[in-house]
Amino acid sequence: MAVILLSLLNFFFLLQRVFAQSAANSGTNFSCFSDSPVSCETYVSYRARSPDLMNIGNISDLFGVSRLSIVNANNLPSDEAKLRQNQILLIPITCSCNGSSFFSNVTYRIKAGDSLYSVSINTFQNLTDYHDVQEMNPLLIPNRLKVGMQVVFPLLCRCLSKELEEQGLKYLITYVWQPGNVLLAVSSAFNASPVDFLKENNYRNLSDAVCLPLLMPVTKLPINLSSLGDLHMTRRLNLIIAILGSAGAFVILSALLVYIHRLYVKRRLLEPNVSYTEFFESKGGTIEPQLFKSNLLLKVSGCLDNPIIFDEKAIKEATMNLSDKHRIGRSVYKATIDGEVFAVKKVKDATEEIKILQRLNHANLVKLMGISFWNDEDCFLVYEYAENGSLDNMLFSSTPSSSSSMAFLTWTQRLDIALDVANGLQYMHEHSQPSIVHMDIRASNILLNSNLKAKISNFYSARPATCAKQLKEDVFAFGVILLELFSGRKVMQQSKNGETVIEWDQMRELLEVDEKRVERLEKWMDQNLQGLYPTDSALSILHLANACTLDIYLARPTMTEIVFNLSFLRQSSSEMYEGSWMSGIEPVESSETFSPIIAR
Repeated sequence: MAVILLSLLNFFFLLQRVFAQSAANSGTNFSCFSDSPVSCETYVSYRARSPDLMNIGNISDLFGVSRLSIVNANNLPSDEAKLRQNQILLIPITCSCNGSSFFSNVTYRIKAGDSLYSVSINTFQNLTDYHDVQEMNPLLIPNRLKVGMQVVFPLLCRCLSKELEEQGLKYLITYVWQPGNVLLAVSSAFNASPVDFLKENNYRNLSDAVCLPLLMPVTKLPINLSSLGDLHMTRRLNLIIAILGSAGAFVILSALLVYIHRLYVKRRLLEPNVSYTEFFESKGGTIEPQLFKSNLLLKVSGCLDNPIIFDEKAIKEATMNLSDKHRIGRSVYKATIDGEVFAVKKVKDATEEIKILQRLNHANLVKLMGISFWNDEDCFLVYEYAENGSLDNMLFSSTPSSSSSMAFLTWTQRLDIALDVANGLQYMHEHSQPSIVHMDIRASNILLNSNLKAKISNFYSARPATCAKQLKEDVFAFGVILLELFSGRKVMQQSKNGETVIEWDQMRELLEVDEKRVERLEKWMDQNLQGLYPTDSALSILHLANACTLDIYLARPTMTEIVFNLSFLRQSSSEMYEGSWMSGIEPVESSETFSPIIAR
């Protein structure tokens, strides 16, 4: 017990030093050093994945190494050994310095549907960066790849320096950090020191390193990496708890981690992007002395290019001091300022959300109009106002939204909304640099303006994409939106034990069973449509939704493919499916249950 506590304390003091490091040293360094060899033999870790990379033969062909070398490195019985999905293998490579950085060049033959980006993140599982691929192949035109063309993909690696060799290290294994990975569990599986691991990766924030290659320093090759297969976070945490050996040690570790987290947050808050003076002088403005002390201004000043800072008093007056009468969401209020209507969202820390919004500019994404400081802890994000509220409210509200009668969406209006959302996501995925994932696509986060143009809102969870799986999570959520949009029912329900249950049965039965399909389709579709829709197009929507929600994320379509399919359906839709009683929808005032922007 004493040994365990002593080790924990040593680890704690190391981490204190870790978080004191400069943010500038946050990335893993794959550069060549003066005392590094020109080349060396080392390893990269790779996961066996269906459908094509579940056997030693295909994996050895991909990396251009012998089957026997993979068998020996992973203690496999033979090159015919059956592999499990996501089983981690060590792949032997020759790592060489090109004058500035270490790479292991692998020649890959282009297949149908390949792009430099997709091969980098899917086939090579983020062991390379597609920007490096472009630099390595300067004569290559990325959007004109031909089947059979040979392209060099430089895998990130690094050789040991003399100093590291003298410390007893044998290899620096390239390992791509996975969602749910825990430092102690990963280092334990590799028989590596967590201290050495943090040091060789410049003490980087591991939560920001998901799907990025890191360096694992080892004194010898690990015997078995199966513990890093498809384990859930809870199992990993249980492993850590078991290693600690006692409940008392675990309590102490928890307390230390809480303290470390607070220390890290405090350090982050004290790192301004620009000074107050630089920011306001560059905008030609002045600011009250007491506002100079605001941590909020310090954090967001470097994120806003051309900020409109709304007067705090104007926000208070426009919302009657945050009166429930003006509340249109959990922390969202309707405010009329100088004759213009806005939606203002009260938040604690807006830094990350503003950083994302500053990168985006698209007609189908809600527009950030400005910001207002409430006090030293809270602020308001001021957005454009959506007159028709959220799609959730439009589809599922149990009370009429207007004084006359409830207005319902027509077939083509629903297609237009689906296409709007798809266009917004395609822009985020395909046209942003880097790609941005929303991570919280749902009906309550889709707003409708006076013309029923859909706008994606609530970028609280949005972040730069680090792997293909994150993009396909947005695709899955969009598939759920399609099902709700055309059935008029919530697809995701909360079970009695609190789990989220998705009701697929009716949809998949419609697609798989031919008998009485049209009759069953009529029952499944939103009854408010009154049968005014083309049956073939409705079935096409179901097929598209099914493809978006496939269990295997790699099989789901891209947002570009989704936009193409929806555009075709929209063009083929006839106006005969528009009921005369649906010629227009009046803008609606939202009830207190309407949540245009959910603050969490």
